[in-house]
Amino acid sequence: MELYLREVEEADMDLLFRWANDPDVRRSAFHTEAIPYETHVKWFHRMMENEAAYLYILCRAEEAVGQIRLDIEDSVAVIDYSVAPGYRGRGFGRALLMLIKEKAMEITGVKKLVGQVKPENSASIKAFEQCGYVRMKGEDYITFVFEL
Repeated sequence: MELYLREVEEADMDLLFRWANDPDVRRSAFHTEAIPYETHVKWFHRMMENEAAYLYILCRAEEAVGQIRLDIEDSVAVIDYSVAPGYRGRGFGRALLMLIKEKAMEITGVKKLVGQVKPENSASIKAFEQCGYVRMKGEDYITFVFEL
């Protein structure tokens, strides 16, 4: 099974909207309310123009199975990711977290990857741990760090 990351394109806007509003994704998010389409469109265009944001789609052959974003601040890249409904529980979260390490190494100045996870999100916790991220305790969430 060939997996790779490709950059998000304008044509991915509606796909990312559907994934972002998936009930399981909303439960795992820090802001659990549904995202209005107009809000998503504005966010999407802002992200596409933001030189400190890197958005990717995880593909299996030509099939989109997940998304991952890096928000860069100084030397830290904060991770946001999700796996598409129907593909969860099959290792795609781990694949996203491994592949993004390679992409992050190509970004000048990035020295650390950081992910924040709600304590009840056991699937994401397991994925970060299995990919070699170091677990640290936060107040309202668990922080995972990977030094590049």
